[in-house]
Amino acid sequence: MPTKIFILVFKGDPVDLKKFRHTALYLEFAAGTHSMMHVTGTQGMFVFEAKTDYNPVLSRSLVKMIPAAEVPDSISEASIKSTVSATPAKNSREDLDWNCQLWVGDALTRLTDRDYVSKEQRDAAIDAMVDACMEAEDE
Repeated sequence: MPTKIFILVFKGDPVDLKKFRHTALYLEFAAGTHSMMHVTGTQGMFVFEAKTDYNPVLSRSLVKMIPAAEVPDSISEASIKSTVSATPAKNSREDLDWNCQLWVGDALTRLTDRDYVSKEQRDAAIDAMVDACMEAEDE
């Protein structure tokens, strides 16, 4: 069974603006385990975080769960996790506009660079994430 990758989009906090919508990657592995990987924080203070056995459906702030890709089971869970977790959080002065939405794109690009995810899958997933962020209710 392949690993399924989703993009999670959560309602913005404290107000639901497109720039405040939180995004993350959600991975369902062949072994039945699952993990949410994302960056948290604010400008200049983002940190990577992984939550094992997190169920996004239980979150009242989840607004979209976007299927992004399926990775063949020939690629190990450890390899996928290490690729995603190695995606840097950008905290320099030049990156003040950088956020979790861009981190998701960067992580998918790393998976594409390793040929785990196709460019077409990555592009379609990022487009769907942007569309979901644009649907913010308080915009």
